Amino acid sequence: MRRFSLALLFAIVSAQSALTVSAQEAKKDAPKAEPVKPAAAVAPAVVNKEEAKPAAAPAEAKKEAPKKVEEAPLKPITPEVEAKLEAARKAVAELVVAAEDAGLVETSINQPPILDLLITGRATDLRELKKAAADRIGVSPEVFGAWFTGQGKAKDALGGLEIKPQSDVRIIQPAKGLSDWYEKRANILNTYVAQARSTKAAETAKKADEAKAAEAKAAEVKKAEEAKAAEAKKAAEAKKAAEPKKEEVKKEAPKAEAPKAEVKKEEPKKK
Repeated sequence: MRRFSLALLFAIVSAQSALTVSAQEAKKDAPKAEPVKPAAAVAPAVVNKEEAKPAAAPAEAKKEAPKKVEEAPLKPITPEVEAKLEAARKAVAELVVAAEDAGLVETSINQPPILDLLITGRATDLRELKKAAADRIGVSPEVFGAWFTGQGKAKDALGGLEIKPQSDVRIIQPAKGLSDWYEKRANILNTYVAQARSTKAAETAKKADEAKAAEAKAAEVKKAEEAKAAEAKKAAEAKKAAEPKKEEVKKEAPKAEAPKAEVKKEEPKKK
C-alpha cells in the first residue's frame, strides 16, 4: 500500500514537471511580439471657420407670443340705471319688511335671501337646517354662499341651533327642487323683462314721434318766416320801383315865376 502511494505521488510530480518543461519550451519557441510603436501625431488640419459652422437649420415659423387681449373699460352706470337701482333696492327692502311682518321669513342668514323671496315669496331655509342631517334636502345657492362667506347667523340668534357649514349646509340638488327654482326665476324675469322692454320701446317710439313732429313744426315755422320775409322784400322792391327818381322830379317840376313888382299909385297932392 505504501509502495502504491509513493508510486502515485511520483507519477503526479513527474506529470507536473513535464508540463512545466513543455510550457517553458513553448514560450521560448513563440515569436517575440514587436513592441507597438506609438501612432505618429497627426497635425491638425486647418479648418475654414466658415465651413466649420454648422449648417443652418431650416427656418421654422417663429412662434409669436400670444397677444394680451386688453379688456374694454367698464361702461359707467348711467343716471337712468342708477335711479332704477335705487328704486329696485327700495322695493326689495319694502318686500323684506312686508314678508317678515307676514311671518313668511324663517332664515338662517343675515338679511333674508332676496332671490328666495322674489321667486317663491318666502324664505324658509332655517326650517331646512333644523331637520336631521338625513332629512335635509338642501338650501338655495344664495343661502349656501352666505354661510360660506361668514353671513350665517350665530348660535344665539338661531335659538341654540349650531350650524357647521362644512357638514350641515349643502345646495339643493337639481332633481330635488333646484331646477324648478331656476325655472321659476327665468319665467318670472322673462315676463317682467318683456314688459319692461315693451314699455321702453313704446316710450322710445313716442319720443321719436314727438321729436319728428317738433322738427316738422320748426320746419313749417321757418318756411313761413322765409315766405313772409320774401313777401316783404318783394313789396319793398315794388314800392321803390314806383317812386320817381329825385332827378326826374327836379327836371319836370315847372319853374316858379318871379313875383311882379307892384306899382304904387301916387296919391293926389292936396292943395
